[in-house]
Amino acid sequence: MLEFECQDVPGHDPVDAMNEGLLVALHGRHVSHPWLAEPTEDLYSLAFKQAAAYGWSFPLDSGHSPPEGQRWAQYEAGGADPTTSAQADELAWIQAGVHSLPGQSLPIVPVAAVLLRALDRLGTTVPTGLHVLAPLSYGATAPTRPCYGTLLHADVLALADPGAETDVAVGIALPDSGAGTRALQAIREWTPDVSQALLGVVPCTGTGLTPAARSRARAYALAPVLTCRMRLTDWSLEAAAWLATYLAECLGSADVGESALIEVLKEDDQRQRQRLAMASG
Repeated sequence: MLEFECQDVPGHDPVDAMNEGLLVALHGRHVSHPWLAEPTEDLYSLAFKQAAAYGWSFPLDSGHSPPEGQRWAQYEAGGADPTTSAQADELAWIQAGVHSLPGQSLPIVPVAAVLLRALDRLGTTVPTGLHVLAPLSYGATAPTRPCYGTLLHADVLALADPGAETDVAVGIALPDSGAGTRALQAIREWTPDVSQALLGVVPCTGTGLTPAARSRARAYALAPVLTCRMRLTDWSLEAAAWLATYLAECLGSADVGESALIEVLKEDDQRQRQRLAMASG
């Protein structure tokens, strides 16, 4: 069993940080390495050190002055017991305060990469989705089109096997329960800009959120407003994180509130969850 220790940065209130920052939670299955019965590192420290290796974030209490150019400040990291991973609703998460840099997108893709790399050091992980609590007021002004980095990343994701196209289930929760139409309109208006990576958007019925995402949305007064099926060039956590980034930018342009919860799940995993929920109900 993995034991994830949640720690606080001295002098920082993690609840306040969560209201103004970013949270990325990973869904998936995890099997611990048999040679790590008692790991000397937990998820919190591994995520810190992995982010520092990439130059994205550094510990605030390490006795060293953090280098300039950090993308985020990590406040907490934690996770669920992966021994029940076949039915796990949320495997692990990172909470951070993001540094607003002109022209930069929210660092959802690198935070998700750090989280997965940290988990891979502790065991074998198969990611099946993620959900993100994202600030929509990131940046000085509302965006008028996807960030340049988001557009370039779409070109990278377009280089996939044509037979690997994958449908994902997307759920969105917003402060205004009546904002679903505006949200969908913004997503559709911008989709031609990234059509090489996002191949289709079809609205569906239902709330579309897993129990963990639904609970987190309620905690921050966010109501499920939109469920869609979207098609990506292939499935990977990178592609799911890119899609969440793109959707956050769309919503930031649509005047739908200060924050959003966005969940992206591989569709066959979403169907399995629905079957399990029906069997247990």
